[in-house]
Amino acid sequence: MNNGNYNGYDPNRSGQGNGYNSNYDHNAAYGNNYYPNGYSSGGYQQGASYDNSTSQGYRPYEGGTYGDPNSGTSPYGANQNNAYSSPYGNTAQNYGASYNTGAYSPTMTMADYSRRIFGWMGAGLTLTFVIAFAMMVFLTSGTYEETYNKIVDFIPVFYVGIGVEIILAIVLSFFVRKLPSSVSLVLFVVYSVCNGVTITPMLVLYGAETAVYAFAAAAVLFISFAIYGMVTKRDLSKLGPILMIGLFVLIGYSLLAMLFGMSPNSLIISLIGIAIFIGFTAYDTRKIKTGYEQFGSDEEMLRKSAVNLALELYLDFINLFIYLLRLMGSRR
Repeated sequence: MNNGNYNGYDPNRSGQGNGYNSNYDHNAAYGNNYYPNGYSSGGYQQGASYDNSTSQGYRPYEGGTYGDPNSGTSPYGANQNNAYSSPYGNTAQNYGASYNTGAYSPTMTMADYSRRIFGWMGAGLTLTFVIAFAMMVFLTSGTYEETYNKIVDFIPVFYVGIGVEIILAIVLSFFVRKLPSSVSLVLFVVYSVCNGVTITPMLVLYGAETAVYAFAAAAVLFISFAIYGMVTKRDLSKLGPILMIGLFVLIGYSLLAMLFGMSPNSLIISLIGIAIFIGFTAYDTRKIKTGYEQFGSDEEMLRKSAVNLALELYLDFINLFIYLLRLMGSRR
């Protein structure tokens, strides 16, 4: 390594010369605070060391590039805000570009999320009951013999509807994250149509007037406990397992009574069923808030979870309606 001076520059000192040409030793070391006032080499030299904290426009640990070395007063071309090109594309003070450090704000608000859920739930219920009442009118019109033949022909359709409902409920419950939101929505609409078919026999059995009263009562109970679920500050998360156990016990008892010819007390079963689905209404409504907190930064997941929660609340209402219909109705 040459130790002599090159036009006023001593490579072994921290001082600066008034200028130097490109024939200095590439292996010489600059002082940390050395800034030559002009040079003709067109760039920094390999092997040179420099002070990362004071060299304007250059942050080698951020993976950026130099500015034009001949375009400014700094040895690296310009100041840090326009000479340095960062791979992150930002212009913050220490990175050479702008970077928004504010919190992410999703385009779907909590109010939008709630409206979407209840909107799809309401649309599904409307579709279900329009189909159910239309089919009830069709099945019960005509003579006794005609009605009987229509109901016999309807039985296979009823069981197909139940099978499709079970499949769709499983898909929407367990695969909602993998399905596009548009596909989930279509499946929810198909489920609503099938449910309209499967509750038709109950309307035929109990009559249109009783069904209207049961629907009104279910609406009052659902709205009351949905509001409670939204505004309460109590932790309802522990309520879920208890409700699921109660639901399985209720279903199991009903199946055993049907299979073994037992005579279940329909009043007690109806009251228990109403209590369970009142609880589910508050519990599932509360999940709207937790769902938004969980997926608030992912709008696609918000759309998917909105369909899933709409289905859960839809089922809460349908089951409330069914148990109220059993409680209030008298068989023809």
